[in-house]
Amino acid sequence: MVAQVHPLYRYCVDRADVIVYINDWWLAFAKENNAPELDEKSVLGRLVWEFIADEPTRTLYQEIHEQVRSSGVPITVPFRCDSPTLQRYMQLTIGNHRDGQLLYESCLIRAVPQRRCAVLDSQQDRSNTFLTMCSFCKRSLIEPSGWLEMENIALKLRLYESQTVPGLRYTVCPVCATQLNDR
Repeated sequence: MVAQVHPLYRYCVDRADVIVYINDWWLAFAKENNAPELDEKSVLGRLVWEFIADEPTRTLYQEIHEQVRSSGVPITVPFRCDSPTLQRYMQLTIGNHRDGQLLYESCLIRAVPQRRCAVLDSQQDRSNTFLTMCSFCKRSLIEPSGWLEMENIALKLRLYESQTVPGLRYTVCPVCATQLNDR
C-alpha cells in the first residue's frame, strides 16, 4: 500500500502580522505557480498585507486575525486558488500559535481540470482593461449580469486563447463577504 501525501501549505505571522515562517510545501507551490521570486529571502520579515493586492480582502483578513486572536478559536475559510488549467478548491485555517503568532494552514480539497484560461496565467500579456474577480470564489463581475463563474466569463469575453487579456483587480464578492462575516 502506498501512502498518499496531502500537503499542508503553512506560514506563520507574528503579533505584528510579519511573516516569520513558511514551509517547504508553500515554497514548492509558489514555484509550481510561476512565482519563484516568492522564496524565503523575499517573503520572511515582510508584512502579510504586502501580499494581498486589494483593500477589501486585506480588511477581511485583518478582521479574521482580530477574531482569532481575541477568541482563541481557529477560523476556516474555503477559497479557490485556480491556475490556468485547474480549478483548485482549497481550505485555509487560521489559528493561534505560540507567542501570539497566527498559523495559516491551507490544504487542497480537490482539483478539477479546466480548459486553459489565459486570464489566470500570470505570464500572459495584459490589456489596459480590467476584470474584477473575487479573491475567494474566483467569480468575476460582469455588468449587467453580476458575479459569474470563470467558465462563463471566459466564454463571454473569449479569454481562453486570447493573446492579450484584461488585468485582474481583486475584491470580495457580496456572497463571500456575507459568508465570511457570518463565521
